[in-house]
Amino acid sequence: MAASMGAAGLPAVAQQPKQGGVLNIAITGEPPTLDAHHSTAFITQSVGWHIYEGLFTLDGKYNAVPMLAESVAFDEKRNTYVIKLRANVSFHDGSILNADDVVASLGRWGRKSNYGRLMFKNVVELRKVDDLTVEIALKEPSPVVPMMLAFPNQQAAIYPKSVIEKYGDNEIRSYVGTGPFRFKEHVADRHLKLERFAKYAAASGEPDGMAGRRVAHFDELRLVPTPEVSVRLEGVQTGLYDIADQVSQDMLPMIKMYPTIEPVVTKPYWWTMAVFNKKRAPFNDPRARQAFVLGLDNKQVMGAAFASEDFYRLDPGILFQEQSQWWSKADGGVYNKRDLERAKTLLKESGYTGQPIKWLTTREYDFMYKNALVATEQLKAVGFNIQLEVVDWATIVQQRNNPQAYDIFSGATTFTPDPGVWPCFDPAWPGFWEDSKKDELVRKLNTEMDGKKRFGVWEELQTHFWDQAPMAKFGDFFILGVKNVDVKNVAATPFPFYWNAWKQ
Repeated sequence: MAASMGAAGLPAVAQQPKQGGVLNIAITGEPPTLDAHHSTAFITQSVGWHIYEGLFTLDGKYNAVPMLAESVAFDEKRNTYVIKLRANVSFHDGSILNADDVVASLGRWGRKSNYGRLMFKNVVELRKVDDLTVEIALKEPSPVVPMMLAFPNQQAAIYPKSVIEKYGDNEIRSYVGTGPFRFKEHVADRHLKLERFAKYAAASGEPDGMAGRRVAHFDELRLVPTPEVSVRLEGVQTGLYDIADQVSQDMLPMIKMYPTIEPVVTKPYWWTMAVFNKKRAPFNDPRARQAFVLGLDNKQVMGAAFASEDFYRLDPGILFQEQSQWWSKADGGVYNKRDLERAKTLLKESGYTGQPIKWLTTREYDFMYKNALVATEQLKAVGFNIQLEVVDWATIVQQRNNPQAYDIFSGATTFTPDPGVWPCFDPAWPGFWEDSKKDELVRKLNTEMDGKKRFGVWEELQTHFWDQAPMAKFGDFFILGVKNVDVKNVAATPFPFYWNAWKQ
């Protein structure tokens, strides 16, 4: 990297990582558990991946690459992944990683986690070959196995076999992994402390996303549950905290006024949507769904919900632009078109005659309510008679599985690592998208081992998504955090991590 020029016209000295100290992080709440297999809670995963590691992890472009694995090969004749483990990797309890730990851990993960259960539907056998080799034999080829083993949520964390044997499928309370930090102390609602693991065995290669060499520069990470947004920001302003998770987007101008702190915009993050109940009229007819999509001015819908264009993006992709290997602009000619005449024609053809449409939304996620409010007004011009029902989020989660309870519900889809495992393709997912062509394209996507051919299938599938419009995507959105300017090398990512970071 070329040196930059300092104020005196001389090359500025490149900043070198500083060893030591404590990183104080204000997190949004108390982790429900520190068992990586046990919960989908974001706080569990964002703490857990400092303690635990998997066979694979995500690089800077969100590809699955080896972590505890040394190498991976797919034996096409046997439909089998052959995974070689890195040698001399120490757990925090002093034991050394071997294939028995991997088989025990992945077996438990396959029973307890969403991705694990999905993957193991296709697994014939998980077996140890020797101390540093495991095999995963499949019923049919699947290119998504490394990604499922890499994805951080309900991480396929590798524990010592002794820990798995002690706890079985019950919640693990011995927090032993191979990560750069190890568990030190947890005082509920006060703090959670992780300390540098002196015997950490780092992977080779330059840091790249979550992959490559990991170095714990800090002696300790101290994570402090801080539910109040204003308190998180004030804590960074006063120096109580070095970093704060999510703060209000409206706070960006205030953050920019303080020379000692700076904003951290996480991009990509999620995208926001209206999900149609496809079990009953009017949205059992794709023409009514397309009419809804064509009636939207997405810029107004998103602009009403987010503070500025720093925090949203209009894009038809199911996966994000930052996932360059998967991003597609295919939209079937319907996304963000605001074509009222075409929308009216389609709505009339669907047989809709103005009956009330029940849209469940919530103020708990304020963007969902504001999206729904603006969209409802826009869609009056098409002929929709939408009635918003504002409830708490728990009610939406409960009622969205009942096809008699609603016509539309507000939602958001989280970052998905691979299109083949997007949960909304499942016909049992709320909204009930039952479609034989979709199912066949998903099957092709999840059995095609050639990357270029997979992308071709994916473009066809995303085009079909917009042709059928099982939901209306409004746009991508991003979140705001804040940190002290002296904290260096912290990536703005949906998976925040603090190895390789230091404080100047």
